[in-house]
Amino acid sequence: MQLALEFLAAIAAGVLAGATGGGGGMLFVPILMVSGLPPVAAVATSNIGVFVTATSATITNARAKQVPWRRAFMIGVPAIVIAPIGAWVAHHLPEAALLLGFATLNLVNVVLTNRRVGASAAEHDQQTNDASSTQIAVTGGSGGFLAGLFGIGGGLITVPLQILWLNTPIKIAARVSLAVIMFSSGAALLGHVINRADINWRTGIVLGIGGLIGAPIGSRLLRRMSSKAATRLLQAVLIGVSVYVTYRAFN
Repeated sequence: MQLALEFLAAIAAGVLAGATGGGGGMLFVPILMVSGLPPVAAVATSNIGVFVTATSATITNARAKQVPWRRAFMIGVPAIVIAPIGAWVAHHLPEAALLLGFATLNLVNVVLTNRRVGASAAEHDQQTNDASSTQIAVTGGSGGFLAGLFGIGGGLITVPLQILWLNTPIKIAARVSLAVIMFSSGAALLGHVINRADINWRTGIVLGIGGLIGAPIGSRLLRRMSSKAATRLLQAVLIGVSVYVTYRAFN
């Protein structure tokens, strides 16, 4: 029964990943903690589901020729390099600090995305502004660090940074983010393996399969949603997860 509930929850997480560019990790980590995994093990295991989910959504976007690959690779390379460092830090933080950090990140992103709720819904990568190599490296590196630290793939930071710093329309930022998450979550998982994390491979694969079903649905929804609707959906999920994770940190 527990495995079936995890599978259904993973489908829902996949839909949200495809619709918001969050990679699914925002829900995978809480799902895994509800299933009984300690926070660090949940973070490590989450990267399996995140990788599969992000890959599925990116394939759907790529078939529709809606992935600006040049930007995705430019942001993805620093994410790969930094992700294992985030995994190392996760293994050396107190669990309460890890959970409160996760909740804080969610709330900060609610504020950041709200500032650009009226962002353009432009569909083509040519409409993104040129950015310096430093801006791109920081965007990718921070996403990679958070992928290793919190098991979220990094979408919670790469989407807002692209919107606010690289002046990227939210729909394009979501698609680029999902592509980058493929790289960062794989590197983060390797980092946790090196640190001998207690990874639940079976549960991670179940989450990945559920996300695999839900992510294409979310990607199609993203193409039909307004920028405001996509932003509000992401914010609602972030707030809900923050409340739950904060509760767990103090209990």
